[in-house]
Amino acid sequence: MRHLLASTLWAVVLSVNAQQPNILLVIADDLGLDPVPGYAPWVDKAAMPNLEALMAQGLTFDNVWADPLCSPTRSTIITGRYGFRTGVLNPGDLSLLPAGETTLHRHLSDLNSGYASCIIGKWHLGGQQPDPTYPNIMGVPHFAGILSGAVSSYTSWSLTVDGVTSPSTDYVTTALTDRAIDWIDQQTTPWFCWLAYNAPHTPLHRPPLFLHQQGPLPVHPDSIAANPMPYYLAMVESVDHEVDRLLASLTAAELANTVVLFIGDNGTSPDVIQVPYPPNHAKGTLYEGGVRVPLVIAGPGITRAGEREAALVNTTDLFATIVELTGHALPAYEDSRSLVPLFTQTGQTVRSCLFANVSQGAVSGHAIRDERWKLIDLDDGTQQFFDLLNDPWESTDLLLGGLNTSEQQAYDALQAACQPATAVPEQAGPSTFTVIPNPSTGLVTVQAPASAPIEVRIHDAAGSLVRALRITTTMDLTDLEPGFYFITMEQGGQQGVVRFVKL
Repeated sequence: MRHLLASTLWAVVLSVNAQQPNILLVIADDLGLDPVPGYAPWVDKAAMPNLEALMAQGLTFDNVWADPLCSPTRSTIITGRYGFRTGVLNPGDLSLLPAGETTLHRHLSDLNSGYASCIIGKWHLGGQQPDPTYPNIMGVPHFAGILSGAVSSYTSWSLTVDGVTSPSTDYVTTALTDRAIDWIDQQTTPWFCWLAYNAPHTPLHRPPLFLHQQGPLPVHPDSIAANPMPYYLAMVESVDHEVDRLLASLTAAELANTVVLFIGDNGTSPDVIQVPYPPNHAKGTLYEGGVRVPLVIAGPGITRAGEREAALVNTTDLFATIVELTGHALPAYEDSRSLVPLFTQTGQTVRSCLFANVSQGAVSGHAIRDERWKLIDLDDGTQQFFDLLNDPWESTDLLLGGLNTSEQQAYDALQAACQPATAVPEQAGPSTFTVIPNPSTGLVTVQAPASAPIEVRIHDAAGSLVRALRITTTMDLTDLEPGFYFITMEQGGQQGVVRFVKL
């Protein structure tokens, strides 16, 4: 009856252009396409009746890219900007959102939008030693959740509420839902609730039995290690159960005026990713298994009930979408494009390219794609080129066999159309130049092919030249603002581009 009630209420208001709907953004941690009902061809599916009801009432997106790790994706959503612009490129040393960034919550406040807003759940944008007040410093009026990227136990963890941290033994998924319900219940104006669950992120475990349909799984670590899939599915199901509980707590009028956005933050972890994705195409990589995530949007104003949408979508696009849902026109903002036109019309295009980037060891680099072709371009100069139409699982790197004429044209067109939009300089082959250390707070050493002067040009993330100089081996970048830069070096006819992070 609960799902029938929600479906009926939303159906009544679909034709109404609600000026200021409530907005609920739900982020599931480490949730790729594979365990989610409605996404083919994977076999092991979580029981998610609430999400399936939202799919029936709303719009399901099939081509959504996140970054392959949690902090970078969260940064793209909250700023509407790619990671190479903000410097948030991994969940460790590059996970601090710069204080000067305009967050979604701060933007809504600056607009005098009339919205109350919060973040409940996982933050993970405060660096390796997070300040408990940092979410509030970044413009979040109310924060209640986990500062770091994970908890060591779902029943023994640290809860931070507006700068005050205390231990909690409540089950995390339930506790976060309770916090969201309580906060929503206190609001007297339209609200925007960012609800970021830790589940189904590790540690894998059996949630309380009433939260899932996987049955009385054994709880011994050996059992979990031997067969992790049912535990992962149980954790996914616990998220669905708790979102359902939250929606059921709303009054009929609130539910009828609430837009729900449900998304995963990156691909599924290697231990539980399903074929045809291989484990080395999972979370943390720039392959489809690492960057493609589910997205469902339902509520007032979405007239395409029960439909699928194949348009290209970046997680950055949630920024512009949410702002436009509040009644403020924002068709484009930084790297963000509003999805609102897709809510009522088919055949619309909001962007022609997708972009993802990461800086995490051997997989550091970026990926771009259009409707058919995809290029992975790593920082060491390694590239892979795929035809996603005929090879959606990225089993054949076309560069290995040499490109035919049409493939070369597609490769060149992809570079021309998508690279300039991201301000990433092109480079043919591996760089023969290295900057050490990288990231750095200031003084760096350049390793070059020869012991001769090096011509250096430094561009910021937007592509603007910020410095040009000649060096021998070292340069002092202390006075550069923290952020992401491209350092182009030339010596004796040899040229290289290094992506550099100034701390």
